[in-house]
Amino acid sequence: MNYSRHDINTIPKTNLVLDPTLKKTEEIVELIIQRFMTKMKYPILAFDGYIGANWEMIFKIKELLENQDIQVKLIDSRYFYKDPNNIWDIIQPFISFDPHFGKMFKGKLEDLLNEEKIEIIKKTINKTNKEVIIVYGCGSVNNYMNNEYDLIFYSDVTHENLLNYLKEEKLWFIPENVSTENGVADVGMSIQTFKLTRYILIPIFNEHRRTLLKKMDFYIENNNNLKILPKLCFKHLMLELAQRPFKLKPLYIQSPWGGDWMRGKRGLPINFNNLAWTFEAVTSDMSLLVNFEGDTFEIPFDSFLASNPKTIMGEKAFKKYKYFFPIRVHYDDSYNGGNMAIQVHPDDSYVKKFFSENVGQQEAYYIVETKNSSKVFLGLKKDTDLKKFYEEALKSKDMKVVLEYEKYVNAFSSKAGDLFLIPSGTIHALGKDQVCLEIGTSYGYTFHVYDYLRPDLNGNLREIHLEHAFRMLYSKLQINKEPSNLKPQPIMIDKCDDSAEYLLGKRNDMIFEVRRVDFKERWEDNTNGNFQVLTLIKGEKLFIKPKNKVLGMTTLQNLRTIIIPATLGNYVLESDESCTVIKVTLTK
Repeated sequence: MNYSRHDINTIPKTNLVLDPTLKKTEEIVELIIQRFMTKMKYPILAFDGYIGANWEMIFKIKELLENQDIQVKLIDSRYFYKDPNNIWDIIQPFISFDPHFGKMFKGKLEDLLNEEKIEIIKKTINKTNKEVIIVYGCGSVNNYMNNEYDLIFYSDVTHENLLNYLKEEKLWFIPENVSTENGVADVGMSIQTFKLTRYILIPIFNEHRRTLLKKMDFYIENNNNLKILPKLCFKHLMLELAQRPFKLKPLYIQSPWGGDWMRGKRGLPINFNNLAWTFEAVTSDMSLLVNFEGDTFEIPFDSFLASNPKTIMGEKAFKKYKYFFPIRVHYDDSYNGGNMAIQVHPDDSYVKKFFSENVGQQEAYYIVETKNSSKVFLGLKKDTDLKKFYEEALKSKDMKVVLEYEKYVNAFSSKAGDLFLIPSGTIHALGKDQVCLEIGTSYGYTFHVYDYLRPDLNGNLREIHLEHAFRMLYSKLQINKEPSNLKPQPIMIDKCDDSAEYLLGKRNDMIFEVRRVDFKERWEDNTNGNFQVLTLIKGEKLFIKPKNKVLGMTTLQNLRTIIIPATLGNYVLESDESCTVIKVTLTK
């Protein structure tokens, strides 16, 4: 989907002397010839990249070099890998023990590679001195080939493009006889794709990406048009961006309960129905658009974070969470839609025990817009018999009969400005005819209790996860039976003239807190060494002005979200009108 100019982060021109960006395959060939062939050296080149990278340029480079009587040998890195059946034996235990979820793979890229095959290749390429060797594909640079290359290029891929690739292509290291699992994960992708990306690809190839970003000589951005950044230019771009407030390119995801409020606000196509989620800062799934000296680059957030993690997250957060950005922000839109599934999320100990992850799922709903007596389902009614609730939910799942969930699940009327806290283990759902800003930690573990026997967008019933859901409900029974504690009242914590900051919600069993800033014309703030996530709820736009004026001013539009890096320090919010900003910060 097309992006708007408001999605772009602009980096000012620099006085530094940086090598230019290459934009044509011919320029890569010219670089190779000038750097090596003028010295009569036949180089060994690596073109590595993330899963889903496009390698058409490699064949064009070969053609252009051979047109100049320079022989070229291409080596596909897929040759480096073990037999698919051997690889499947390694990864299957991590994705097949549970029908819906998996466990994080704890190995490394080299576990999938065949060292003997690679040694044969190394002997071959070290014997030649009359042809250019180009090794290309994911995993070209590895611990067995570390010292073989004269130049290393890294071709990056956004998470969005990775998912598009996996819809069309089967991974080369998955055996042909392995069938795709039925069912759809919570945000629309197939269960098989969810399992492979979350538990196998991300732990292996995000680590590989971080290694390559340090080793590479050139960074390739090939999402739309080919752009190749020399390493120093890429590092400059990432550091300049990491020191400023930055926005991510929105993602729009459909689901059967989705509405149409955000579609109208963003001017999306009329046939884009059931828009359930608008991702504003679900960082690992998203990318950044960066304009630098007339070129616009799209960089995966994970690559951006890997370049300057402490600058962005702060020392304390990075020490605890490493390369995992612990906060997400997105809109849930059920306006003219339906109820979200009745659901439960796991806590830290649960995801560690069952899925080998560290951060559970906890959330908050800040209500943005409502109509028609909307409500939020939250917690259990005090007289609920969990055993009976489970039996009726199981009957509904097995026999496809209606579950009278409102006998068991508490409901609150909702209006714009309300905040509902949803600690791990709390049964909940956003009701129909409203829009909320959902604030949370990691996502992916939504245990459905009931989904109204409603088909998904492909006509199939969505997954139900009663065993997981009720384990969490039993362990958090006290929280569930005191739901009134999950709708706190705002507390003023700062005031200046006609402006004020309120604490909306904070709990000891949640790692973040939610604040609201209501200001007229101006509000001063400080990151105090921690990143902040700001969303403009009321007001057409505001301006973020760092006290360090060298960094310049950033504009935030209505209903958009921006991340303030930890190192920004003092900054000012300014606007020509009254504004309401939701601010999220870490507490742990």
